[in-house]
Amino acid sequence: MNDPSGGGGVEERCERLEYPVMRADAAAAFSDVTVDANGDETNLGVVVSESERDSFANPEELYAELEAAVGEPL
Repeated sequence: MNDPSGGGGVEERCERLEYPVMRADAAAAFSDVTVDANGDETNLGVVVSESERDSFANPEELYAELEAAVGEPL
């Protein structure tokens, strides 16, 4: 994972958000985070912004959505 803000791992970032969190706010929180998934760089802010969910009730829900979209453990 490339996290230039020094903000910790993906799971830790999920835990720091205030819930419930709207999709746009979660996308903004991950806009500077990219991961190497299946040989491709994926921006997690884009992943969240393209989610069909309007909001996330808790960190586990957001983290599960990210992992499912990326297709591998983060």
